[in-house]
Amino acid sequence: MRVEVWHDEHGVTWELVQLGLDEIGGACIIREGLSSLDVADGDAREGVEIIARFGDPEDARDYLYSEGFEPV
Repeated sequence: MRVEVWHDEHGVTWELVQLGLDEIGGACIIREGLSSLDVADGDAREGVEIIARFGDPEDARDYLYSEGFEPV
């Protein structure tokens, strides 16, 4: 398993998690990480939410960029 951390300009952190590693990529998910907005309103302990699933990490990275996220 491999985890990449991404964040946006509002302090929201999402993680790209590659579940299987091989030469061609592998299945992956994007999950919600820490959100400063959740901390501010007391919802920081709600748990991790799966945002999206992808079969290819490059598709997942494209999605993250399109949503305004940058790698940390």
